Amino acid sequence: MDIKFDFRTKLLVIVLIMSLVAVLTSDILIYTLPGVLSVYLVIQGFGRQTVKYLLVCSVFIVLRLLSGGQGVTVLMPEMFLFMVLRILLMVMAAQPVIGMPPGEAVAVFKKIHAPDGIALPVTFMLRFFPTVRSEFSDVFAALRLRKLLSWKHPLDAMEYTVTPVIFRSSRIAEELAASAESRGISNPGKHTCRRRIAFQKKDGVLCVIAVCVTALYFALERMAV
Repeated sequence: MDIKFDFRTKLLVIVLIMSLVAVLTSDILIYTLPGVLSVYLVIQGFGRQTVKYLLVCSVFIVLRLLSGGQGVTVLMPEMFLFMVLRILLMVMAAQPVIGMPPGEAVAVFKKIHAPDGIALPVTFMLRFFPTVRSEFSDVFAALRLRKLLSWKHPLDAMEYTVTPVIFRSSRIAEELAASAESRGISNPGKHTCRRRIAFQKKDGVLCVIAVCVTALYFALERMAV
């Protein structure tokens, strides 16, 4: 199954998930969110990514359950597990947007007359994250080739990974901005897209379902309190 939704529908889902992640305090409700988001991802054709997300979420959920809310040693305190699980939920909600062509986002923002102060940063972000992910892959490959990745020295491995990625990401950000400007991203004229930009019936159905599920979670949260 590979259903394509409008960019505005995807943004609504992200906003709703962010509101749930910020408000929910019940662990049981948080633990059920990956399952709900997995359905949202699978119907859009992100089956392989969904399996990876569910595995990682399951690991952190098990760690929280086993630790009894006390964390796993000083390396993974409870606050770390608490934050990572919620960040994973937001990343799952943003997966369809992260993998979306930036040109489509520009066309949507132009169509809804969004200010450039919002449209341009979001467009750059869509192109930046996949590029940084590939940079991480290149850095890990280089470190494995030089045998610098070791669990025995985690701090050194982190330094060898983070430092080059930061410098390379800074350079990439400047190159992406220059490339986008040269292609006329800030041009006030009409921007077109090869894909038809339209809020269709399936988008309306998904928006209604997303709002209803969010309202249900808020109601269950109040009952739990």
